[in-house]
Amino acid sequence: MASSSSTAFNSSSSSESRDSQYEPRSPQPATPTFSEDARLMQTPTSPLASDFGQRALRSSPLNPSSPSTPSFMRPMAGSIGSMSSRPDSRASSSHQFIPSKQASYEPSPLPSATGSRGSMILYRLADDPSTVRDSLLMPPRFAGGRDSVASSTRSSMISFSDSKYPSGIPQPRGLVPYEYDPEADESGPADDEDYLHDPNEKGGVRGDKGAFPWRGILNVSVLCLLILGLLSLFVIYPVITYYRTVARNRLIDGNIRINATGQAPVLFQMPQLIDPDTPPAARSRTGFDGEEYSLVFSDEFNVEGRSFYPGDDPFWEAVDLWYGATGDVEWYDPAQVTTRDGALIITIDSVATTQSGLTPGSTAPFTRAENHDLEYRSGMIQTWNKFCFTSGYIEVSVTFPGPNEDTAGYWPGAWTMGNLARPGYPATTDGVWPYTYDVCDLGTFPNQTNPDGQTPAAAIFSSASRDRYNNELSWLSGQRLSACSCPGSDHPGPTVERGRGAPEIDVFEASKDKQADHGGTVSQSAQFAPFSHDYTYQNDTLDKWRNYSPERTRANPFRGSAVQQSVSGVTRVPSGMFQGSGETFTSFGFEYYGNPDHREQGYVMWQVDGSPTHRVGYGAVGPDPEPTGSGIGQRIIPEEPMSIILNLGMSPNWQTIDISTMLFPGEMKVDYVRVYQRKNEINIGCDPKEYPTAKYINDHLEAFMDVNMTTGREGHASLVANYQQPKPRNVLHRFGPMLTGH
Repeated sequence: MASSSSTAFNSSSSSESRDSQYEPRSPQPATPTFSEDARLMQTPTSPLASDFGQRALRSSPLNPSSPSTPSFMRPMAGSIGSMSSRPDSRASSSHQFIPSKQASYEPSPLPSATGSRGSMILYRLADDPSTVRDSLLMPPRFAGGRDSVASSTRSSMISFSDSKYPSGIPQPRGLVPYEYDPEADESGPADDEDYLHDPNEKGGVRGDKGAFPWRGILNVSVLCLLILGLLSLFVIYPVITYYRTVARNRLIDGNIRINATGQAPVLFQMPQLIDPDTPPAARSRTGFDGEEYSLVFSDEFNVEGRSFYPGDDPFWEAVDLWYGATGDVEWYDPAQVTTRDGALIITIDSVATTQSGLTPGSTAPFTRAENHDLEYRSGMIQTWNKFCFTSGYIEVSVTFPGPNEDTAGYWPGAWTMGNLARPGYPATTDGVWPYTYDVCDLGTFPNQTNPDGQTPAAAIFSSASRDRYNNELSWLSGQRLSACSCPGSDHPGPTVERGRGAPEIDVFEASKDKQADHGGTVSQSAQFAPFSHDYTYQNDTLDKWRNYSPERTRANPFRGSAVQQSVSGVTRVPSGMFQGSGETFTSFGFEYYGNPDHREQGYVMWQVDGSPTHRVGYGAVGPDPEPTGSGIGQRIIPEEPMSIILNLGMSPNWQTIDISTMLFPGEMKVDYVRVYQRKNEINIGCDPKEYPTAKYINDHLEAFMDVNMTTGREGHASLVANYQQPKPRNVLHRFGPMLTGH
């Protein structure tokens, strides 16, 4: 077979066209033997072969100076003139196509070159669609339908073998040759990427000359958005997060029950500020001011049989004392307060009750001797120094004792007081209650008079005062913790120039209607000190005073006495809320706002049975200058942390007691207590940084713990009878004479 193959090569080489190239199968070109290369170097006799040689010798950018030797020829051993113009490589070597001895073929002509630069032969991958060209050089077609395959392996330059399987139409594989004409390529339409290499091109999104540079604008815009996104993520977002969570973080700070993320564990029998039994619908509200409020404290009193003796409850404590400041006729005993059937029960008993067990909470019968020589026994609970809030909305739902709305004698109350005084402990309230004053002037002096005791005239005599006070405006001992305190004084802070006190705002104080024969009412008031002349307040604008419900609410004609000034309204209550007339729970509450930075925004607004009753604004308790006024400055809406008090008392100083209209045991029931604050202004706790109380209380713990620390009277000044803690010195008033220094 070897000799017949050689014969086939010699007979076909003179007629085979070199334009019919073959496709190498080996990945590396083989080094030919001398005998094989000698046969490859035979001079072609075909015109096509000559034509191919001419094409190969044309100048081109890749072949600027063509040698006289055809580029497809390589040097042979013993041959001098047969030198190739480029190194031997798989991509650029040209070989004659060697058919089998039986094959006849039809040559595939090369496209004619145009221009003077000439064309060149390039190779592409057969399966690369990005390089498909119209000038693909097709392999020759043979009669008989068989393809011959040439191998260029290094072990054998050319081998001859008939294709075992006829293919009909040849399928290119591997590297496929094609003709590339640079001039024809440049004269054709521009490719999309050509503009990227043109320094004079202005470009656009699609590279159109003269177009607006949308592509550049888009690139810059994306870059700016990326930078903005990074700034938002690492700068803006952390700042916003800080200010949105600062209130919560303040609550977390120092609270050992809450972790740094604000999570509080729900532990067995551990108290929570928000009672889990509070309905979801009641955990937020829209305030009368239009602001969104969040629930910050609640007690639904659903746990049966709770005890409120000292230390038994985390938020409430029942007191054991006589409330002598208001001349009460009952003793407050912790045994009178418990929970039953989903409500807090405060029971008032009488020594006249001789039968036991008339109500589950009654402790009757008892004697006067067993009850501190008092005829009645009742209860008071308070959150003093356990839970306090500063600004917000408090709501309680209650029923009143008595057979019906005409009962006269009980004094049910729900109220708040500043944490610097403890209700029922006279040594703590002296000179502190009900001051809400931050001005250094004679309003801080005892009796609101100058040291001469003769001025101002409005303080010496007031027609609105009472005979028992000699018609004098004030019998207060002076503001103990005033803005006039000398440096280094015994003052709770944050500075001695901040006026401090224990203001009072009442949710309600109930009584029989004092201006009608029938019906029950509640007084809803705010207490202030020092006092304006005749205890007047300004009501010439709706912002200062407003009555929202004239058909049931009226301004209270009682405006104060020598121990307090009151701004209040009186509202009739539903007749079905009494112990003997249905015991329908009715809601009472007030919303207030005190802002040290914008005090002019301060107000207190009350509601009964879910509807607003009246409102008092900052301007109502404005300055009262001399000579006609008392010479004091602006009082403020309370800014102190406020504790909560619930009690059921009796006093002839509150209303005429008519035993025939009363029922014993009497019960005041409380369905719930809920406190809300503006979502972005949460401020709960009894020792806030702006108005601290803890250190002052600890420094005077005896007064806050011993109810027997009482006050005495000497002249018009209230002195502590058995508590010798001196008052801070006043920069304007010391030991009698008015001073401007220390």
